[in-house]
Amino acid sequence: MPLTTVELSELTVHLHGPLSIGTGFARGLVNRTVVRGRDGLVFVPGSVLKGKVRSACEALARSRGIAECRAPHPQRMLGDRKTCLICQIFGAPGQGSDIHWQSARLTEEWVEALKPRLSGHATLGQTGTRTQVQLSRKRGLAAEAHLFTSEFAAEGLTFEARPGFNGRLRLTRMSLAEASPVYYELVLLLAGVKMVETLGGSASRGAGACRLDLPKTVIVNRQPLEVAQQLEYVEFLDPDLYREDQEAQT
Repeated sequence: MPLTTVELSELTVHLHGPLSIGTGFARGLVNRTVVRGRDGLVFVPGSVLKGKVRSACEALARSRGIAECRAPHPQRMLGDRKTCLICQIFGAPGQGSDIHWQSARLTEEWVEALKPRLSGHATLGQTGTRTQVQLSRKRGLAAEAHLFTSEFAAEGLTFEARPGFNGRLRLTRMSLAEASPVYYELVLLLAGVKMVETLGGSASRGAGACRLDLPKTVIVNRQPLEVAQQLEYVEFLDPDLYREDQEAQT
């Protein structure tokens, strides 16, 4: 099957809790800082979005009996983008993905709200800090002399990626959907986006709660397809149906 161009015009991230996407570096009294762009504003890297959506897609594919790969261990992955839905969408060992994820930046409304009133002043209100203690899992107690301070993006922020993703996919049309084109790869990918409920680290400490919103349409070969219609066919993500349709279209 030939590669088909696919684009999601936008992807919106709503934070329901503080967000921790760390840089791995300290700053001043803060041991764990969050990522910022050149403009000094926090953002959600495209790689983070891709990773969380991939995990959600893998979980959904396993629940539907259509998963054959066991990431992140290369020896447990097929590495064949012709037969594995996950590898087709997200890539495989030695084979990069043809879908590119964009970083999500603060919306214009939030940028304006956070903009410093005086030139040269720091942007305030976009982050906060928490002082935490490292836990000893073996002992089930707090570790002595292991206090640290972490930075978090503030709860309530909204980010947008425009486009959410774009690139090329080998799409397998679902024969059960007769009225309008529905594709296995798109059904799995879009459902995975909707399944994401947390981003970043410290989820076990209550951080990263979020919602990802999709636009009404996804563009396939420059033609808009209704996202809601694709999602209606999640229950038909069946390995036997997928193989039959794939063989019929090759």
